[in-house]
Amino acid sequence: MTKLDNKKAVTPPKQGYRLYAQFVLVGAALGAYYGIFYRNPERAVDFSPVLLLSLVSGLVVTVIQIWKKGYSAKEKLMIFLKSFGMFFLFLAMLEARPLFEQWGGKGLVIAFTTLVGATIGFLMGLKKKPVASKTMEKKK
Repeated sequence: MTKLDNKKAVTPPKQGYRLYAQFVLVGAALGAYYGIFYRNPERAVDFSPVLLLSLVSGLVVTVIQIWKKGYSAKEKLMIFLKSFGMFFLFLAMLEARPLFEQWGGKGLVIAFTTLVGATIGFLMGLKKKPVASKTMEKKK
C-alpha cells in the first residue's frame, strides 16, 4: 500500500447532515414545547424589551467570549452580532406568539414556534465544529 492509499484509508468520515439534524430536532422540540404550553398573557405585544434584552445579552456573551483574548474589532463585532441575532430571534418568537394565535389559533402558534426552534437549532449546529475522530494507523 502506498502512502497516498494509506492516507485515504484513515481519513475520518465527514459529519454531514446528522450533526445538523440533531440540533434541528432539539430546537424543533423546544419550539414545539413553547407552542404547545403557550397561554395568552392578555397583554399587548411589545418588542422593545426583546430588543433591550437581546442587546444586553449579546454584550454579556461577547464580553465573556473575548475576555483576555486577542480578537480583532471585526471578530468582536461578528461575535456580538451572532449572539444578538440568536437572542433576538428566540425572544421575538416568544413575544410574537399572541399575534400568531390571533391569525391562526393554537395550531399556527405550534407550527411557528417549532419552525423558529428548528431554525435556531440549525444555526447552532452550523456554529458547532465537528470533533475530529482519532485515526488509527496500521502498524506493519
